[in-house]
Amino acid sequence: MTEAGTPCPLCKAPLAALQLAETTGDEAPIRLTVRNLPVMACAAPHRYFAGQKFPIWLLNALVDEELPKIPAGKAKGLIFKKYACGSCGAPLPAAGGEARTFSTSLAWNGTPAFTVDVAMPMVRCTGCGQEQARSGEELAKLLPAALVHVFMAAGIKAPG
Repeated sequence: MTEAGTPCPLCKAPLAALQLAETTGDEAPIRLTVRNLPVMACAAPHRYFAGQKFPIWLLNALVDEELPKIPAGKAKGLIFKKYACGSCGAPLPAAGGEARTFSTSLAWNGTPAFTVDVAMPMVRCTGCGQEQARSGEELAKLLPAALVHVFMAAGIKAPG
């Protein structure tokens, strides 16, 4: 974690730990909202990641640990995608579904805990009735871009 009191690379004012109330990033159809995002900031305010490895850690935590908890179907076909239920294999509706939010609380290297909400449309399988996202692979591909939009909305400067 970057130490409090370290000079800001842009203005040389001391950096202090700060938590941003709420920051949102969209990559349709996913909406990612991070509450109490830990950052380092000066009075200007220039904002930086809480640590150099924070963005990669957060991406890995979301993709590897949190996304698998969300029930999801499977995409089939190379050019013309069709979606099948992850449980019974029945065809899923091509579009529609109500948005649902999945929340998780995370903390990194001694930072205060923060909350990540992942909102996406969920469809109901006509075969077994399970509510699920259309494709887990699709979610894993879209989540990194949504996270970048969160960082940009937060005004976080690139390291270095």
